[in-house]
Amino acid sequence: MEQETLTRGADATLRRRVFDSMSALLPGVLNREMPHVSEDMKLMSELGMRSASLLELLLGVEDDLGIEIDVEEIDAAGMHSVGDLADYVASHVISDN
Repeated sequence: MEQETLTRGADATLRRRVFDSMSALLPGVLNREMPHVSEDMKLMSELGMRSASLLELLLGVEDDLGIEIDVEEIDAAGMHSVGDLADYVASHVISDN
């Protein structure tokens, strides 16, 4: 039980770091000012992201956090919001183990 709690805590911490990184990187990726990024902002309809900008954001998060993301299972159709993308990234980090 203790190990499960530690794992969930680590996942929550990583997800927070991913969201914070995306929030910092989005203005540069989208080439516009963004005073506030929220979890429920829509990637395509609200932010105007396309496949290339999504990939650029993911690569930036990898560089920023020193992680590698498994993108083989990514389903852009299932990624509606910034929060959805943060969830995906946090749960698809490739470990060195």
